[in-house]
Amino acid sequence: MRKHAEPISLYVSLKERQLLIWIWLLFGLYAVFIAGLTLMPAAEKGSLADLDSYGISGLDTLLHVLTYMFFAMLALCVSQQYRFYLTLLIGLMIFASLLEIFQGILDLGRESSFSDAVANLSGVMLGGLLSWYLERHAAIKSGRRR
Repeated sequence: MRKHAEPISLYVSLKERQLLIWIWLLFGLYAVFIAGLTLMPAAEKGSLADLDSYGISGLDTLLHVLTYMFFAMLALCVSQQYRFYLTLLIGLMIFASLLEIFQGILDLGRESSFSDAVANLSGVMLGGLLSWYLERHAAIKSGRRR
């Protein structure tokens, strides 16, 4: 006779799957959001979207790093294995580089910037390292291995 799954464990696995679907959806929407921001036409001088109008040196670079750092940390949430996580990180690096190239190719009133590309890649690497550290620290604390 076949044993049926415990109702509680079945419910938990369904909840975990639903959560994973929502995280994947968030990951995809975040990618679309970043692509939209990157490929939108240049902001008018003095508008809220014009980062130069704030007078904060390095604000653009900081935002690039933080944006892709969060993206890399979100990638850990959707990956079940480190190998897949590394694949996602490489994919994010390619995504960031392509967006920067398209920004220069398309006639949007914006230009491609090597420093922005470096900031994007740095954000992915920093997010990957921070995610790895936090995951390892949590695994050690709980006595599990991932």
